[in-house]
Amino acid sequence: MNTQRAMAAGTPIAVAAAFGLIAPLDESSQPTNAFPKPGAYATQGNSTVISDDGELEVSWIASQVFPWEGGIPTRWQVNVIYYNKSNNVLYLTCKDWDKEGVRENIVRKGKSIGYVKAERDLCSEHPNWNANLSPNHRFVMAWAVFHNVPRLGDRVSLQWDDYGTSKALDPFGH
Repeated sequence: MNTQRAMAAGTPIAVAAAFGLIAPLDESSQPTNAFPKPGAYATQGNSTVISDDGELEVSWIASQVFPWEGGIPTRWQVNVIYYNKSNNVLYLTCKDWDKEGVRENIVRKGKSIGYVKAERDLCSEHPNWNANLSPNHRFVMAWAVFHNVPRLGDRVSLQWDDYGTSKALDPFGH
């Protein structure tokens, strides 16, 4: 997501995600073995950097597929960690979040099949959320839930508002 970055102590950073569907994906006709099983997945064993301006690093570290509904997975969550690389406290807030939104961009068999905006996130559920991130500390604090689940083998890049976009990867490590 693109958000305001703290350039010095006291400057807010917006944190959270977006709502809505832009490109519907018909998953109901797909074989169930085309999808990941419910559970937690490390992002290919490592975090994937979305943005690093030298002071604040934002990385996609994990995903979770929720229990299936009606024979197919219908929801999954991405988890993002923030790492304060500076010597200043960074102030994080949900205020003014969602300028660009959180999106998953999906590529299947080398062809872009579109993007889906997150249906909910940390800030949509907790709009008054605020936190301080101490110098040289990191913690998972942001997440977004999508109404679809990519298939096994799909390559997904995560756009985290105006912070940037991750490299494309298989979020389920296959």
